Amino acid sequence: MKRSVRTPAVAGFFYEAEPALLRTTVRGLLDRTRRAPARAGTWAALLLPHAGHVYSGGIAAAGVAAVSWPAKAILLGPNHRGEGAGAALSPASAWRTPLGDVPVDEELGDELLAACPGLEADAAAHRHEHSLEVLLPFLQEAAPALSIACVSLGEPDPRLCAAVGDGVSKVVAAREARGERVAIVVSSDLNHYLPRRENRSKDDHALLALRGGDPEAFFDTILRRERISMCGVLPATALLRALALLGAGPAEVVAQGDSGDAFGDVSRVVGYASVLWPRTKETA
Repeated sequence: MKRSVRTPAVAGFFYEAEPALLRTTVRGLLDRTRRAPARAGTWAALLLPHAGHVYSGGIAAAGVAAVSWPAKAILLGPNHRGEGAGAALSPASAWRTPLGDVPVDEELGDELLAACPGLEADAAAHRHEHSLEVLLPFLQEAAPALSIACVSLGEPDPRLCAAVGDGVSKVVAAREARGERVAIVVSSDLNHYLPRRENRSKDDHALLALRGGDPEAFFDTILRRERISMCGVLPATALLRALALLGAGPAEVVAQGDSGDAFGDVSRVVGYASVLWPRTKETA
């Protein structure tokens, strides 16, 4: 099979394009936020923010550094531009950043396609999307042997989110039955572009809904009742569905902040959090 590489779309914009500078920045953020002991087989999933590293890098690093990584991960992100399929698996064989290539586990991707009705192999949905790309340098430093499968969700259909969540849970459960661990990572910022106090209130409502663990109630809270501009509501809904089937404890907020922390302007901020879901049972 011909090797295809998903090349960087936002290097030099959301994060450093020069490898040495990027590595120094990412290592510094990870070192400052690392806590011990890191979780090993007792965690199921993470939600991480995806803004420019200068804004949300410290929050993302805190989540990445809080756990011990398995060999494989399924990454779920939003489709900001609405390009390509509404539920899209990246067909690339690797994702490239200035730090090198992150291999894609093609077998894992095939399992997701078979298990998730509505999921399509589609490069267009990922070509210009930043939400997964900006997390990869942190994963490259924290888990150099990691291989991934990348999914974007852009269709605001709770049934599609549920189908993807069901499929993810089946794939992860089947891998665990064979003695493997597969992490699930959702990429999402929280509320956008309100003064800090109002924005934090929206963020706290979003996090409370995440802790509730009910995917339908979460979807309704974010998009209908509270109208929270959380860009990763779709992949987060799919995640909650998967975790309800796999068995996970209540969400734990590892770190929280907003874009005003970077330069002090709190008049119109974007909220960020790293959120960890522990497992309710030990895995291999």
